[in-house]
Amino acid sequence: MEISERDYDILVDTEIVVDVMLGNSDISIAEFLKLSTGDIISLSKTAGSGGDIYVNSRIVGTGDIIVIEDKLAVRVQDAMDSDNVVRYFFEENMK
Repeated sequence: MEISERDYDILVDTEIVVDVMLGNSDISIAEFLKLSTGDIISLSKTAGSGGDIYVNSRIVGTGDIIVIEDKLAVRVQDAMDSDNVVRYFFEENMK
């Protein structure tokens, strides 16, 4: 599918939601209901392995978790090339 320059310009100005997944864990509802302040849930990823960067439920890269002015942030380490990202979102918006 060919994307015109006009479509590209419109698409790149679209706001998106970015999620970063640090890891996951499988626990039962019973275990979840027993959690209280200070409890710890172990995640599947090892310390220092960074997080997966998602846009609209699609992984688009990975990054390191850092702290900037008391806020968590992500330093992008690896990302999908821009042509593939734009093509994916263009096709998604055409549905």
